[in-house]
This record gives sequence, C-alpha cells and structure tokens, in this order.
Amino acid sequence: MNHELLTLFASYMEKQEVLSKLTESEKLHGYNYSEIHTIDAVGKIGEPNVTAISEYMHMTRGAISKITKKLQRDGLLSTYMKPDNQQKIFFSLTEKGKILYEEHRQRHELWLKRDDDFLKKYDKEYLNQLQNFMSDFNEYLEEKINELGGKEDVN
Repeated sequence: MNHELLTLFASYMEKQEVLSKLTESEKLHGYNYSEIHTIDAVGKIGEPNVTAISEYMHMTRGAISKITKKLQRDGLLSTYMKPDNQQKIFFSLTEKGKILYEEHRQRHELWLKRDDDFLKKYDKEYLNQLQNFMSDFNEYLEEKINELGGKEDVN
C-alpha cells in the first residue's frame, strides 16, 4: 500500500506540472519555479531584500542572491536603497516583472479555483484528516532536506 500511495504522489506531481504548463502563458516560460516565486515574493513582501525573501521562501540567502541576480539581468527586478539606510539593498519589480507577477497571480487563482471545485465533493472531516497527513508528510520531507544539507533547492 505504501508503494502505491507514493506512486500516486508522483503521478499527482507530474499531472500538476503538466496542468501548470498547459495553463501558464508564454510569458512565464523560461523561468523555473523558484524564479517565478521569487518574483511573487518581491511583489508581496513590504521591504523585499535577500534575507526577507529567503525567509519567506524557506531558501538560503545564497540561492536567493543567485536568483535575484538572474532576474535583474533579465530586467524583471531593480534594486534600491533607503535614504536612511545605505547598507541594505531592496528589490522592486520592473514593468516587465510586474507583468510576470500578475500573470503568475492569475494562474495561481485559476489553480485554486480548479482544485477547490474538486475538493468540495469531500466532507470537512475527511479534508481535515488529509490536511493533517499532508502537514506531517511535509514536515518529514523538510527534516530529510535539512539532513541532506539544507533548503537551497526546496522551492
């Protein structure tokens, strides 16, 4: 049974990836999960710097630094400093970055609606059990990631 359950998890992840590619616009092509979610983090966090983004995304500062440099080269992010603090570098979305941010937000809303419609056929108690299981499983996976050396490629 455990093998079958794990096989179903793998199948679920593959199908989510296929659906994601089928529903995303060409604007998002060429950017991986971590890059798109870094754009999302910059759009959501009040004062996005490397530390704030890494905490928000549960990734290392080194990984976020690498991603933000690429996104800057691609013209999606720009940097700024506050007049009262010339040590910290913050990020903002460029016009091109805002387009990808909005496209990702719309795709995320479609995903939530699509899958929420499916989940409505199950009762609340069953969904609570499933949520508890998934929370436990995610914690277990997080522990395994940390045992193997960190979070750099988690997202």
